[in-house]
Amino acid sequence: MRMKKQVKNVVCVGAVLALLAWTVYTIFQEQTPGQLAAALLSADWRVLLLGLPMMALFICCEAKATHSILRALGCPQPFRKCAYYSSVGFFFSTITPSATGGQPAQVCAMSRDGVPAASGALDMLLVTIGYNTGAMIWGVFALFTAGGLTERLGGQVGLLLGLGLAVFALLDVAMFLFLFLPGPARRLLHGCIALAARVWPKLDRAGLEEKADEHLQEYRRGAQLIRRAPVLLLQVVGLSMAQLAFSYAMPYVVYRAFGLSGFGLGEILALQALCSIAVGYLPLPGSAGAAENVFLRGFLLIYGEALVAPAMILTRTLNCYLVLAATGAVLLAGRALRRRTLASPQPEEQATQPAKPAPMERAG
Repeated sequence: MRMKKQVKNVVCVGAVLALLAWTVYTIFQEQTPGQLAAALLSADWRVLLLGLPMMALFICCEAKATHSILRALGCPQPFRKCAYYSSVGFFFSTITPSATGGQPAQVCAMSRDGVPAASGALDMLLVTIGYNTGAMIWGVFALFTAGGLTERLGGQVGLLLGLGLAVFALLDVAMFLFLFLPGPARRLLHGCIALAARVWPKLDRAGLEEKADEHLQEYRRGAQLIRRAPVLLLQVVGLSMAQLAFSYAMPYVVYRAFGLSGFGLGEILALQALCSIAVGYLPLPGSAGAAENVFLRGFLLIYGEALVAPAMILTRTLNCYLVLAATGAVLLAGRALRRRTLASPQPEEQATQPAKPAPMERAG
């Protein structure tokens, strides 16, 4: 099992490096390092600074969703801790394939603060449902808003986009089915497992059915919570849409930093939404390599040949790499603070320590 995981990691890292190498090759085919540097320096840094509070709001939107869910579950946490959980999630999601490391790390961070693991898992479930639903809504909006821009994505990107939309739609339908129709969902899951067991006789059918029932139990708890607080799911979806909007609008900030005009915020936001959906399901850490290549193809018409590569570098720096560095710093600071708190004596410990005898007075 360990060997398979190592092989998977090696393949994943190899794919990322190959895509990044192809990206670098594509960039320097069109322009020299000097031309690229000159284009990057020509951007107005005052406009680019607008991207920093936007990505801070990106983190805060998820933090607010977690804050509301945990409060509804009866285990409230301060907003600053919820912001820490979201930072942990973004950091580990970015560095692990298919963002698989983010949610377990968040549940672990919550459990250290006394949040039951079941409540943390339910929070992540509802946040995931909100995120996927928000992405689908933006994708449908983008298909109608981007207009002729979608035709210029090219056949390969168009294929990725179609697969991405299909994956997001399938996941969204499945999650809502599990949430509100647990009986049919259980029969469907067990039927799929039985079919898979016929194809692969060595498959652990009983184990898979047990795991499926455990996941369905989480969905039942989620449905019960939504019945108690019906507005909660709408709030989470709305916050997820706002969160994605801050990320999708980043190419427009870069567009204005280069002093360009002609395309509106809605068009660029819609195009970025489609590009993100096209690579969002790929099993690559932070969609590294794939996101850069799709950007170069998708935004060529927006920026032109001279500026599309610098725009890609600035956009990915603002909405991914700087946020990765910032959330990594938050993670390190949080762990250092926790170690310091654990190392310092607790008030109960201080109270149980024997008092030192008072010094005897000298006889006069």
